[in-house]
Amino acid sequence: MNSNGSQSTVFSNATGDLPDDILPELRTYRHIELASAIVLCILSPITVVSNSLLLTAIYKDPLRCFRTPMTFFIAGLALADLLIGLTVEPFFAIYYFADFANFTAKPSEAYRLIHRIGGIISTVAISVSFFVVLALSVCQYIAVTYPHQFKDIVSRNRVLCFLAASFVYITSFCMLQFTGIDLNTFLKIDLMIHPTLFSLILVVVQILLYTSFNRHLQQSDTLRKKASLNQSLQKVNSYKRRHSERQFTVMTFYLTAILLASASLHNVVLYIYLFRKPKNTVENINIHIGLRVSDLMLFIKVALDIFIYAWRLPTYRRALSCTLFGRRAVSRLSRPSSTCRKTSDDMQENGRRGPGTEQTSTV
Repeated sequence: MNSNGSQSTVFSNATGDLPDDILPELRTYRHIELASAIVLCILSPITVVSNSLLLTAIYKDPLRCFRTPMTFFIAGLALADLLIGLTVEPFFAIYYFADFANFTAKPSEAYRLIHRIGGIISTVAISVSFFVVLALSVCQYIAVTYPHQFKDIVSRNRVLCFLAASFVYITSFCMLQFTGIDLNTFLKIDLMIHPTLFSLILVVVQILLYTSFNRHLQQSDTLRKKASLNQSLQKVNSYKRRHSERQFTVMTFYLTAILLASASLHNVVLYIYLFRKPKNTVENINIHIGLRVSDLMLFIKVALDIFIYAWRLPTYRRALSCTLFGRRAVSRLSRPSSTCRKTSDDMQENGRRGPGTEQTSTV
């Protein structure tokens, strides 16, 4: 979760001239940096454009289907990913290109400053996205387990306060490294408190959510089998809402899976980097190769977030199509009316009918 752990160069523990026997490893490291820079040049525009489209669709909301508190979690995740695509990925790419150009020399102070700034922004943005996925999982657990209390527990103001508090907290924590504390000590504290602890909490929450979700599916299947063939329109719409809720929950599982996969690899390499002193320069280079690869996995995760969201939620695809081409153009291509609008109207109608109706937490 922390790119600051790779701020040192492969020459940090080397003294004097580089021996000939490490040149193959150094050559491999430089080529990995070059490959990483090229990949980042590809990922950066993809991340920026895709998340900008998502934020535009949420802001315009042509189908009026992004008016739930859960939408702010998605918007917060998109903003964090957009920040990484705009700043961190270009900064890291510039540093890697400069490092490859020098090959056997330390990069200049200007390039190291760019890399340091990118590492700090990366730490803030990726940590915020970690907070968002954790909160999203908790809210989905509440929605599945306690559907009738969901709107009382999860409100728009509470979600906004959580997002603001998360950003302020992680930014303030990152600023501690400029108070004179040893950088390695700071990185060790950060590694143990945030990625490690929060990964464990997220795994526990996912287990609880998965258990509750399976129980919910079994209950829904039982009710569907008992339902008569002459179902009312209200029951049909209720099934549609349940399907949307299931899609949103499955999307949460996928977001958590790629986050834990990429973060776990990065955490393992950081533990090796911070707690194991390399015996020689070759081992130091190999550790930095691991850092470069694990950093790249995090950036790929950032680019995949939006595509998982679009893949699992047809509502977003319809809203984006309406945003780009207009509702009339989309209506000509797809005659069936919008499920999202029906769901919104059903929720308003259920609200007029009073308590006892089913509530939904989907975006």
